[in-house]
Amino acid sequence: MDDTGLFSGFVLFILLSIMGGCLLSVTRHHLSTLPLQRQLFVCALALRFAMSIVIYQFGLMGVLGDEDASGWMVGEELQRLWEQQEVGLLDLPVVLLGAFTGHHSGYAYLLGVFFHVAVPPARLPAAVLNGFLGALTVVFTYRIASSLFSPWVAVRTGGWACLFPSLIIWSAQTLKEPVVILLEIVGLYGCVQLKCAGFSSRHVLLCVCTIIGLIPFRFYAAYVVATTIVLTLGIPQISKRKTRLGAALVVAALAIPLVGLSGVLVAHKAELARLDLERIQSLRRAVAMGSGSGVQTYYDLQTRSGFGLATALGAVHLLLAPFPWQLAGGSWRMWLTLPELTVWWWLFFVGVLPGLLYALRHRCSDLQPLLYIMIGLGLLYSMMFGNIGLAYRQRAQLLPCLLMLAMVGLEQRTLRRLTLRRAWMGKRVWMRAQR
Repeated sequence: MDDTGLFSGFVLFILLSIMGGCLLSVTRHHLSTLPLQRQLFVCALALRFAMSIVIYQFGLMGVLGDEDASGWMVGEELQRLWEQQEVGLLDLPVVLLGAFTGHHSGYAYLLGVFFHVAVPPARLPAAVLNGFLGALTVVFTYRIASSLFSPWVAVRTGGWACLFPSLIIWSAQTLKEPVVILLEIVGLYGCVQLKCAGFSSRHVLLCVCTIIGLIPFRFYAAYVVATTIVLTLGIPQISKRKTRLGAALVVAALAIPLVGLSGVLVAHKAELARLDLERIQSLRRAVAMGSGSGVQTYYDLQTRSGFGLATALGAVHLLLAPFPWQLAGGSWRMWLTLPELTVWWWLFFVGVLPGLLYALRHRCSDLQPLLYIMIGLGLLYSMMFGNIGLAYRQRAQLLPCLLMLAMVGLEQRTLRRLTLRRAWMGKRVWMRAQR
């Protein structure tokens, strides 16, 4: 018997490849580039499926570790419980409300429904589902870049998102990261379309669904996405003399009652109220002590200087860790990140930072959704930093946005080189004419 579900994983991979290609056609704005989007999707899904096989069939899990397998195990238990209770398809909507009452239990419920409806419980099919979500993230990342930037930037952003190692690895495991990143990017996509193309009921509904969908997975991410949407659409664009306030009010009018009626808003407001600086400081210490990659800091978050230094240290680690001196005493898992980190450090300083500066100088108003969501998630994770491995994992949520800025920086670098080359060639032609 195949405990990992290799055969069912192969069958599911084929079915999701076909279904994903059909789903991509459900759009009005990106029809001209559908062949490219399908190529990105199939390539991304194939790479993630191949990595899942390496992890679960060839023992790479022994190196990567499986500390966050609780979602998988609880999902399997939920499927068995529902099977014993003879829960039918019509009963699932009511049963799924339980995902909103627990603490970040959405992934377990997602797998429970997946096993209850689609395939028997097995590890590889669950990983294929995550790979499917990760491949859709690549496509929506491309669509956002296509809406905001040039085709040059959009194509390369899609390619980097498809091939970037950490995005592949997280999407190839049975973790909650792929669904969280997808929901964040889909919410960002809906916000960008509302800002660029004006009011649209389908994009309003898309924003509302992503906000509500994020709550059982990571409730604070739902607040960040909701704040991004309201700020982007609610603040008047002085340069264009028009506002998206109506769309922002519609999003709020739909999302708040739906969430509030279930009691979820009250519960999570109470949880947020308990998340004061003292609680954040204790969480930082807990994650620092709980692993070999922990980083102990002794800043007092109750003071301005301590809070600022702790947040700055967390931001640097979130963007660039692990560092060479941390690799020396690190585990095999940390050493496996070195090839990607070498590329990432180059991409960050050559692409991300120049791209961010260009965006702030020339495109700040247009790129508000991108900047808001990066600032929101970045500040949150920087404040709570205490573990290198956790920061590396949290960086994956920012990578789609960071890759867009990186490609903007590389595009400007290429344009400068072309300008210098043309000027040099023009000077040579002029000098020859003078002779």
